[in-house]
Amino acid sequence: MKKNLLLYGVFLCALSVSSCSGNPKNNQTVDTRSMSAKNANEVMKYYDTSLKVLKSLVNEDEIKTVLGYLDRRIASDSLPALTQPVISAQDTVFVAHPGDYFNEEDRQNLKENYGRMFRSISAFYENYNTYRVYMQNKAYEKDKYALADKIRKEELLLSIALSEYKQVIFDILTPVVEGAKTALTPIEKGTDKS
Repeated sequence: MKKNLLLYGVFLCALSVSSCSGNPKNNQTVDTRSMSAKNANEVMKYYDTSLKVLKSLVNEDEIKTVLGYLDRRIASDSLPALTQPVISAQDTVFVAHPGDYFNEEDRQNLKENYGRMFRSISAFYENYNTYRVYMQNKAYEKDKYALADKIRKEELLLSIALSEYKQVIFDILTPVVEGAKTALTPIEKGTDKS
């Protein structure tokens, strides 16, 4: 029990640290004078799509529920079948390949973090399904929960990684989105006066 509480403590600590962390490279202000209205609109479109993808893909309540199932070692008939969230292929490709309205470093970091996130979320649900089959087949009687313990540790690490990837993506996008909003503000005000 103490071991499980320690794992949850590590998980909660990592969540709090990742939510407070900032990306120092991206904390500089974006030069809005060089951002065209077209680029600012593309940045906002990318941001809105990212919000939709991240909200659908990383359901923190479901992740916590899965970790709870793994921790309690409940009977297989009590374990619901869960599938990886389905996201439009168009949205997935769009966020995984940011355009040249981002600088090269931000584009590369977004590509890497989305790629890692997509792989991690797939692994998370695959592990859970492996655990369900393992419990259903009562394989734990032979290995005395060795595979269950391994899966539990992997799932905890994957959940932490997912939270970190999500935070890094937000850290990259925040200053650029603020710059895009600033670049678009004069245009919107000018439109209101017409």
